[in-house]
Amino acid sequence: MKEYGIKKKVLDRIVPSAAEEGKIMGTVEELRTRISGELKRAGVEAKVMLVGSIAKGTYLKNSLDIDLFVLFRPDYPKEEMKEHTLKIGKRVLQEWKIQYAEHPYIRGMYNGYTVDIVPCYSVKHPSRKMSAVDRTPFHTEYIKRNLENRNEVRLLKQFLKGIGCYGAEIKVQGFSGYLAELLVIKYGSFDGVLENSGGWKGKVVLSLTGEEEGVFTEDFVFVDPVDPSRNVAAALSPERLKFFVLAAEEYLREPRLEFFFPREVIPWPLDMIRERVENFVGIYMPRPDVVDDILYSQVRKASRSMEEMYRNHGFHPIEAAYHVNDDDILIFVNLREKEIPEKKVHMGPPEGEQGHAEAFVSRWEGDGSVIIPPYKKDGRWWVEIKREFVDARSLLEHKIDELNLGKNLNELKDRVMILEDGELVNKKNTAFWTAHLSKKNPWER
Repeated sequence: MKEYGIKKKVLDRIVPSAAEEGKIMGTVEELRTRISGELKRAGVEAKVMLVGSIAKGTYLKNSLDIDLFVLFRPDYPKEEMKEHTLKIGKRVLQEWKIQYAEHPYIRGMYNGYTVDIVPCYSVKHPSRKMSAVDRTPFHTEYIKRNLENRNEVRLLKQFLKGIGCYGAEIKVQGFSGYLAELLVIKYGSFDGVLENSGGWKGKVVLSLTGEEEGVFTEDFVFVDPVDPSRNVAAALSPERLKFFVLAAEEYLREPRLEFFFPREVIPWPLDMIRERVENFVGIYMPRPDVVDDILYSQVRKASRSMEEMYRNHGFHPIEAAYHVNDDDILIFVNLREKEIPEKKVHMGPPEGEQGHAEAFVSRWEGDGSVIIPPYKKDGRWWVEIKREFVDARSLLEHKIDELNLGKNLNELKDRVMILEDGELVNKKNTAFWTAHLSKKNPWER
């Protein structure tokens, strides 16, 4: 009964009222009429189709993005298709901006809603797709035909949002809306998905049709029912999957509203955070004006590069992490210690491996970093050398120019600030540091 009461409270907050649904569908029809009129005036033969969660009836009350696809004949020139769509979008939408996926589309505002107008080809079967977006209308139709209870999907989507696992974009690397819908179709309900997730161990391949084309390299696979060569879960990271399974287990053990609507992080005092940030070294840099998918891909690359650099120089990274806000980016490593011994004992080959032993001795002979030349001990060769860097901050200061942070971040290296410990904490990022240091899951705040 407790779980039923929680679900009812969640649905009361996320299911649109009849009036809200009427308003959004009225806006959709208005947009469809205007876009169709613009196409007709331009002498272009194409049809307008509503796709995505609004078309499928799985959208959340406070997540009302309208996705409209303009479907052209397969023989229509690609450049003209893009040109007509963007031109129409500029006429119809306010505050528009060109976005880029496999090809350009336009995003803007209309009647208070965010609207995407996307060009694609009207193909007869997904296997004949000319670009990835040509599959989307088939996804929409499949869900409309096969999903019985839309509110079960809404519960799963809100649960995923609450635990930070909703969205296939690179920033999140979580569950897409389409994946959530397919999971509910497969397992029948929100509870069914959570209960079955406990069995997702090792290599998991889920399917609704039994069809499967090609070999999937990912450990977690949901075969696309409209295109069996595609893994719907390809963008889902192992970390997000593992976290979802943990959250599902915790929720089933003790259902709470906080899984769906976690409390806001209450920041610790600035001085308290600074006291706890020990053996951290990192950089602050301005946020470049690039789309999130490009930005987060480069930030992750930069984080990995920094961690690898410290490991290669004899430090012991405990973790590498980052934080992105509207103005700047923080990338840092937490080290076991910021200062390491100047002397490093380097292990060589066994004494009996003559060729390798000779190469080892030759390699270190005359090397300026050698403190004690190659010697034998306990059946192996050893050499003791002087480390180039023993201080973590100094290493980063000297090697920052060699770090590959990604194209757009590399261009901002002259504006990087190298900081350590409490210097990495400021008033803007206290909520981030509080969440990071407390290690509390969203539902535990």
